[in-house]
Amino acid sequence: MNSLYHKVAVASICTAIGLILGTSEEVKAATITLIPTIQYGLDLTYNSSSNVGTSELSSQDNRVSTRYDDVLPIQSTTVRVAEFDVNSFFPTPDTLIRSAVFQDRISGVGEPSPIGLGISGSRGYGMTSPGLGPPVESYDFIDTYISSLSPGDTVSFDVTSFVNNTSRYTGFVSFLLVPWGVGELTMEGTDALGRSRLVIETADVYEPVPEPATIFGSALALGVGGCLKRKKSTQQNKTRSQH
Repeated sequence: MNSLYHKVAVASICTAIGLILGTSEEVKAATITLIPTIQYGLDLTYNSSSNVGTSELSSQDNRVSTRYDDVLPIQSTTVRVAEFDVNSFFPTPDTLIRSAVFQDRISGVGEPSPIGLGISGSRGYGMTSPGLGPPVESYDFIDTYISSLSPGDTVSFDVTSFVNNTSRYTGFVSFLLVPWGVGELTMEGTDALGRSRLVIETADVYEPVPEPATIFGSALALGVGGCLKRKKSTQQNKTRSQH
């Protein structure tokens, strides 16, 4: 019988140790605001009759606009291009992107005003000068912002899925900010404070910690082991007193 108590006590202690080793990973979130490594304006001209489009650098990179020629079926659009270096800001390869939001701010509204803003994205090229980025046709549509377009408004686009699926190729992502409908918007300036920005929330796995259920299970197992040990000790004392 004493042998049985001993075995049960040892098993309880081993169970406790196993439960302590069974841990979960705690995550530490961090929010990083990136400014573009490069940002510029691009004028796009599209002739709907011949299905031919051209692009050239714009003299302004804080303007987005669309207009149609009154005589010829030509659409002229000015877009804002912003490229970000995503991976260089990650402290470890295990860093996870929980959220990625592209933001820009409207500083002026023309007459007429576009009915909305759209954002498209592409794998970045690590541009060192304007105009050396991905071809316009390589950009994929992501989302449309159609809320109030007034001076002082901040426009935000959720680009989490796009960044997660794209940035791993080269570490760079590139975005086009495109007006929807005829009209013009002026965005914030081109200095560091006025540029577009990419706000990324990360979840970095950094330390294993026991789960609450694990802690409870460990305490329970150790308690059972202790009770059995005390019971064995009591029975041994009774046996000695009888002799």
